[in-house]
Amino acid sequence: MVPIRDNNPTTITPYVTYGLIAANVLTFFYEANLPPQELNGFFHLAAVVPQELTASFAGISLNQPVAEWLTLITSQFLHGGLLHLGGNMLFLWIFGNNVEDRLGHLKYLIFYLACGVLASLTQWFFSQNSGKQFLVHC
Repeated sequence: MVPIRDNNPTTITPYVTYGLIAANVLTFFYEANLPPQELNGFFHLAAVVPQELTASFAGISLNQPVAEWLTLITSQFLHGGLLHLGGNMLFLWIFGNNVEDRLGHLKYLIFYLACGVLASLTQWFFSQNSGKQFLVHC
């Protein structure tokens, strides 16, 4: 079953939800317009690479332009295809406004990002020496 709407009225305009959807869609279109070699490089820098995150936590410098721990946030905005993006954005559109209404704008943004960080750290915990990139979403 795929939800198309909910019946929970909100009392606020869900600006954070709109912003998150826009950030995800814009990032996807950026990805989609990269040549394959550049896309691989972009994924390597923005997605979580467990082996590199493990090294970073151990204090080993990776000589990358972006700190490895930041991939715990940047990976949340990466998608593997149009269906992946569409499914995630559909659920964010339908349910995100209710959570934002309940928590407020700032707490909702913190909650959204914290869920993504915790999901990435959970995946990292079970595959600390993997050299493959992964994308995790709440």
